[in-house]
Amino acid sequence: MKKYLTMLLVCSMFLFPMVSASSWVNTYGELSLTEKNPNDWSVVENGANGLVEFSLISRFGTIVQERVKVSVWGLEPKTDYQLIYYGDSEHNDVWNYATCIGKERKTSTNGYFKGNSVSLPYLEMMNDEVAQKLWVVKSSDVDCLEGKMIAWQPTEYLFESNTI
Repeated sequence: MKKYLTMLLVCSMFLFPMVSASSWVNTYGELSLTEKNPNDWSVVENGANGLVEFSLISRFGTIVQERVKVSVWGLEPKTDYQLIYYGDSEHNDVWNYATCIGKERKTSTNGYFKGNSVSLPYLEMMNDEVAQKLWVVKSSDVDCLEGKMIAWQPTEYLFESNTI
C-alpha cells in the first residue's frame, strides 16, 4: 500500500505542473484609442481614450483562440457604444463598411466601459499587409447586420492611434 501511495505522490508531482500550465493567456498587442478633432485629426488633449488588448489563449501548447478586449474612458455617460473594424472582408478602409466586434456596451455614469473578450482573427488581419483601423462608435451610428455605418458623428467616437 505504501508503495502505491509513493507512486501516486511522485506521479502527481509531475502532473500538477502540466495541469496548471495547460491553459494560459498571452497578451501580445495593444492599440490605443483616442478622441480626435475631425478638422485636422489631431488628438484632443484630455479627451476620451481607450485601449484594445490582443491576446492568445492556449491550452496544452496549442493556440485555441485569439481574443480582443476593449476598455474606454471619458465617453458620453449611459450611452451604447460599439467596437468596429472600419471595413469588412472585401473593403478595408472604405466608407461606409464596418464590421462590429463583440456586443455593444453601455457606458457608466462616468463614461467608462470595459468590454468582454471576444474572438478576433488579429494575426490573420496583421498578415494581410493592409493597415487595419479599429474604432469605438455610437451603436446608433452603425448597422451591425448590414455591416455599414449609417451616421457620422466623429466628435463622439474613439479612433485608433495607429493602424495595425
